Amino acid sequence: MPMDEDAMFKALLKNKPQPKQPAAREIKEETARPQARPPATAAKGSEDAMFKALLHNRPPSPAQKPQVRNEPLQQAPQAAPLRQEPVVITQPVPVPVVKLEPVVDSINNLTASVNQVHGLMKTIVVPVIILILLIGIGILIKIQ
Repeated sequence: MPMDEDAMFKALLKNKPQPKQPAAREIKEETARPQARPPATAAKGSEDAMFKALLHNRPPSPAQKPQVRNEPLQQAPQAAPLRQEPVVITQPVPVPVVKLEPVVDSINNLTASVNQVHGLMKTIVVPVIILILLIGIGILIKIQ
């Protein structure tokens, strides 16, 4: 089961042993040494702290597999024979009947509307446009 990063980080913090209190002499030695950068703490919640915690508590790599002992496997006890349940054959559900009458009516109405528009264009719009073109050509010829 994969864990998200926040849950993994919290689990690592829970399992981390508490640091021991250093003696006064060790504290003086640590303060005497200059540190290049203060260590990242888990309290900050920074990515550096998470990365260091993950590096510190990472699982062993496949190259460092623990040695496996060769022990004889124990035989599993015989399980009780499985009881077969009766097979229930169900009849297929009939496909619901779809009424196509409304769809056919809509297509017929659309066809009638398209035919009306086509007839209107043939009888009125095209002759008017041709008349306007003829008048425009006649005006251009008369002007010259």
